[in-house]
Amino acid sequence: MAASDATAEKASPSQVEKQKSSFVVDEQFEHIVAEIAPTTDDQSTPSLTFRVWVLGLLFCVSLSFINQVFSFSTNGFYVTAYVATLLSFPLGKIMAATVPRVQFSLLGLKIDTNPGPFSIKEHVLIGIWGSTGAAGIYGTDNLVVQELFFNLDIGHGWSILFLLATSTLGFGISGVSRKFLVRPAHMIWPTVLPSVALYTAFHGVHTKAEEDAEKEENAKGQHGWSRMKMFTIAAIAAFFLYFIGPGYMATMLQYFPLLCWFAPNNPALNRIGSPKWGPGPLSFTLDLTALQPSLWMALPFWAAANQFASTVLFTWILTPAAWLGEWYGQPPTALPFNTSALFDKNGLKFTGNKKITLMNDKNELIDAVYDAHKPVFMSTYFIWSYFGSMGQFTSSIVHSIVWFGKDIVSRFSAARHDRDEYDIHCQLMDKYPEVPDTWYYLFFALTATLSIVTCHFSGVNMAWYYTIFAIVVAIVGTIPIAIVLATAGVSFGMNVISEFIIGCIEPGKPIVMMAFKCLAVTVTSQCVTLLADLKIGHYLKVPPRHVFISQLVSQFVAAFVAYFSMRWWLSNPDHRAWGIDEPQTGPGAPWTMRNYRIYYNASIIWGAIGPIRFFFESAYSLTIILGLVLGAVLPIVLKLADMYLPGSFWKFINVPILFSASSPGGNNAGLLSGFATAVFFQWFMYNKRQAWWKKYNYVLATGLDIGTALSALLVTLVLQNNGFSFPEWFLNDPNGNVERFGEYGDWCFLGLPEKLP
Repeated sequence: MAASDATAEKASPSQVEKQKSSFVVDEQFEHIVAEIAPTTDDQSTPSLTFRVWVLGLLFCVSLSFINQVFSFSTNGFYVTAYVATLLSFPLGKIMAATVPRVQFSLLGLKIDTNPGPFSIKEHVLIGIWGSTGAAGIYGTDNLVVQELFFNLDIGHGWSILFLLATSTLGFGISGVSRKFLVRPAHMIWPTVLPSVALYTAFHGVHTKAEEDAEKEENAKGQHGWSRMKMFTIAAIAAFFLYFIGPGYMATMLQYFPLLCWFAPNNPALNRIGSPKWGPGPLSFTLDLTALQPSLWMALPFWAAANQFASTVLFTWILTPAAWLGEWYGQPPTALPFNTSALFDKNGLKFTGNKKITLMNDKNELIDAVYDAHKPVFMSTYFIWSYFGSMGQFTSSIVHSIVWFGKDIVSRFSAARHDRDEYDIHCQLMDKYPEVPDTWYYLFFALTATLSIVTCHFSGVNMAWYYTIFAIVVAIVGTIPIAIVLATAGVSFGMNVISEFIIGCIEPGKPIVMMAFKCLAVTVTSQCVTLLADLKIGHYLKVPPRHVFISQLVSQFVAAFVAYFSMRWWLSNPDHRAWGIDEPQTGPGAPWTMRNYRIYYNASIIWGAIGPIRFFFESAYSLTIILGLVLGAVLPIVLKLADMYLPGSFWKFINVPILFSASSPGGNNAGLLSGFATAVFFQWFMYNKRQAWWKKYNYVLATGLDIGTALSALLVTLVLQNNGFSFPEWFLNDPNGNVERFGEYGDWCFLGLPEKLP
């Protein structure tokens, strides 16, 4: 009792500190989330064990190989990291029960083949290995596009060095930011909470959230399901729902386009209301792959509301308005909304079109060809997504400075005056040796040097100062991006802004542009990934050094596996021809390298043509500039409103999230369904059934995701890849029945006019 009282007394300064922190947005939500993670720890629990190395390598290698091969597919299918989390649990249990215990030394390290029962800490580390393999290596996009479309092969040695340098550089930056992005209790990292709940459910770890739910059940004379039972039933239900529903047997359940049904004879509303051809306002879906329950059931409701407001503004209002009003002009044919393709003045696709040869043998733009086909048009959906990307970059930086600047600066003094010493999770984690800052600094210096050398002396030929500039751009963008992800659960990348910056500075060099973009994107993504893994380890009391080692080694392994699986695939001349020729039928149709073609198209837009010529010599210039300016101004306006106007709701308006306009190309029916999910679980159940919510919400979300992923794996790998399509009936359209299901197979009958009146 005395110990408990002491803990309570000691915890109170932390609460005072949290109230003073500008990072706190929804204090009640953060307090409840804290109850989901265990507040006890046993330091003797096995962590980085022989089992972790064996199973971690197994899943990292297999998932990296499988997903690298599937990156060449037309539909972009990939195996989720949840497969590793799910399968490693029984395998870990089997190893604990069957592997004989042998202790020996290897290179000065003590190895124990069976240290006891399979632990939650081992499970977390294996999950990190698996997620690294499943995530893939972004730098392979550069290597594939350079080789296939630009006839540039920089060789095995330089290629491997390029992948290793670009995919690990971000780890060094994470060391600087972990003090104010991982340790503080108000940095909740909503997107990792489903994983935390899943691990605790698998291993039967009791939390305060579970205890509160059980007390409420006992008071009502009820006996609720265990978290593991909820997860299992949710996964099984999602598996069969996807199989017998929108994934295979009844694919038309992917689309419920209400706007098309309300006005079936109106071509304009049918085009706007189509979730495949258009932005699809008021459409919803039963397809969990489009709905993404683990995202919408993890976001705080205020963040989900911001996300939905962004969708309504950009996708449902501005995109159709710009199209109907022809704000940017229009070629002779009516362009589709939901595409990232570019079109010339005659409405022909500008890139990926065999009739238009933009580049010569030296990978330089043929100005005469470009001038003959300009101006270049893009869908209004695409231009507003670019507007959002520009505003998101500037707003995230300004938002972080004006709202959180003082706290960020003060966090750097935490080494001497630890402001988190009263947080129970920090108290428990402080018993483990932290990763020294020198490890991060030395590793950053090493990988930065390797990046400079590789990009400059290989066939990429990017000047050393551009490599340094790419790293600086990534550092500037990483902290704001990580803050938004850690507090709101919404993520965004550096893709567009990095392309824009280097394209303005060095137009006409697509290879350099791709390398610059790769550095900026991977530095940010790997830094954020390590911080997220450190937060999972923080919640579940995994030693920080073990998390760091697992992340780093798995990244090296994944880079080698991804490269050699890439080389294996491209060694087949048929595979290369499929990517170049884009066959629509035959064995090559499922393997047209769609994602790499998108990457190539971006290199033409931003690298060869350049944003100055593409945007600022077109009708799109004002929109791009306006995005940059509004992104920088709006956070300041809201901060002033919070300071001088009544009401406490201003802090819930997050400008970077409001600028997170969705990109074209997906199933837009998932947006309304996702927000409806957030309303039910993150508002109604959270407020009205809080004990149930604390116990089940996150394991339910994870179960739905895993069940759907396994079903998609069965449908894609076993059935569709072997030609087993489900027969056509009222809710299935494998043969493209236009009369019954519409031109795009989504119940919308778009009509025949080429250009709307």
